[in-house]
Amino acid sequence: MESQFIMNECYIQFLEKLYSPTENLKQCEQNVKDAVAILAPSVRLGKAEVVMEAPASKLRENEEHQHITLYDQGSDVGTEAYALRFALPDKGYVNIILYPAGMTSFSDQEKEIQNLLAKQIFTQFSRIMMQGFLTHVINTDMATGVANQEAFMRFVVALMKQQQLAQYHVFFFNIHNFKYVNKVFPYAEGDVVLRKYAAYVDSKTQDGKVARLGGDNFVALVRNEQVEDYIHMLQNVKILHATQDKKKEFLFSATIGVSSLDNIEAPRDVLAHASIAYQAARIRGVGTLVYYSEEIHKRLMANQTIISQFAPALAAGEFVVYYQPKVNISDRTLYGAEALVRWLHEGTLIPPMQFVPQLEREGSICKLDYYVLEQVCKFLQKRKEQGKEQICISVNFSRKHLEEDDMVERIVAIIDRYGIDHQYIEVELTESEDFQNYEIMSHIVNGLRDHGIGTSIDDFGTEFSSLNMIKKVDLNVIKIDKSFIPLEMEYPGKKKDMIMFANIISLVSQLGKKTIVEGVETEEQLAYLREVGCDIVQGYVFDKPLPQPEFEQRLEEGYSPCTA
Repeated sequence: MESQFIMNECYIQFLEKLYSPTENLKQCEQNVKDAVAILAPSVRLGKAEVVMEAPASKLRENEEHQHITLYDQGSDVGTEAYALRFALPDKGYVNIILYPAGMTSFSDQEKEIQNLLAKQIFTQFSRIMMQGFLTHVINTDMATGVANQEAFMRFVVALMKQQQLAQYHVFFFNIHNFKYVNKVFPYAEGDVVLRKYAAYVDSKTQDGKVARLGGDNFVALVRNEQVEDYIHMLQNVKILHATQDKKKEFLFSATIGVSSLDNIEAPRDVLAHASIAYQAARIRGVGTLVYYSEEIHKRLMANQTIISQFAPALAAGEFVVYYQPKVNISDRTLYGAEALVRWLHEGTLIPPMQFVPQLEREGSICKLDYYVLEQVCKFLQKRKEQGKEQICISVNFSRKHLEEDDMVERIVAIIDRYGIDHQYIEVELTESEDFQNYEIMSHIVNGLRDHGIGTSIDDFGTEFSSLNMIKKVDLNVIKIDKSFIPLEMEYPGKKKDMIMFANIISLVSQLGKKTIVEGVETEEQLAYLREVGCDIVQGYVFDKPLPQPEFEQRLEEGYSPCTA
């Protein structure tokens, strides 16, 4: 009967409609419905349904799409269904359920025809679902379920063609402190939280598009009238996550770059403007917001120039070491010096504030620190070979080094390469808000001490340095920033400042550590520091940072006991 049926005119029309060309998934689905409607009367089909089982059903997120009615004549439909189940390559299933027209069940011969009909429907549906699956994969970041960068850019191009891009702002944002999630839950659960976050943010993007760029970085197109609400939302995202063992609500903020899209000439400029604004926000600080401007663009380009020129400049020896003397306050004798780096580029001496922050953020500062240490060791080696007196020189090491596993070993290797006694090198460390891991800091300090290398904490009293640091990390020297020195003029609160400063000096002294006060500029400050018991001072009252020849001269001449 099947061989005769396939020559049936209705069946041929059914196939022509079923496999007619389509441009999208919705049209394909409609073709199947139309094709079944053509054939149904000739094969006594009263109703036809398709039910998809996971993971095939995941391709249609709305529940209504799990169960599709292909055909229903409405009345006089039998209740005894003929059901067929087809497996998909991805382990999903398509169930095709056919009901007879009238109350009589399908005969065996009719079931042969219905089986042929079901196979053709499945073949087309499997093609439809594969098409949908491929479209889904091509356009989706599979880890979060939101769009990927390619889909985002296609959306941008479409808006440009429709001349609607100016109706949107672009956001580039990074979730603040998402790593905390992985401290509370295992990494697999962290992925779930990230997916929840992405879904929430996507749900708040009306008529726009959210895409994940990688990690916890996202980009979004947001309608102009929604911008302020969207900013507020990104700074206050609450995500509740629970497992069998624990339950936790996370409050996420974000570092955000925003740009209007009024004068965009090319699709690539959309992401470029957002990225520039975001980079500026990162420089300003975690959790901040920056709007794109040409001025910000120029500033970042200058920073990129510095970063791109760093490696060749380092290889060419353009970075030179200056030395600022440290002086014993009691007798004005030289205690040591701090090595400070300058960049001599094309005849111009560039101060550190114009390149160190950029290198710090980019990470190249670590290479520069080791370079400075090596230059200091070369200087001390030269003095040793000349039979001149050795002096302890401190070298600054960025907090970036705290992420290294072999910091102590590398420092020791450089010092030993030049045959320098370890007591003549001191390592200056700086604490920071984002690296208050005293255990790691203490491990490094103890490791250096085991090799006879002294350590100091820089800028005590500013930013994030604290009494907790000197309690938990056994440093040799505490450097106190000039901002802690009470001003010479009278001002409200001066008495309190003087009491605090004097007690800090006393506390450090009682702990058996030396105090160095930097930034001392006047004899009046010097007299006050001597009075409260400070050990060592550093600043313009004695010398500015000196190039090596002038520093060597200062080592020979010393300081007059009568004048600065």
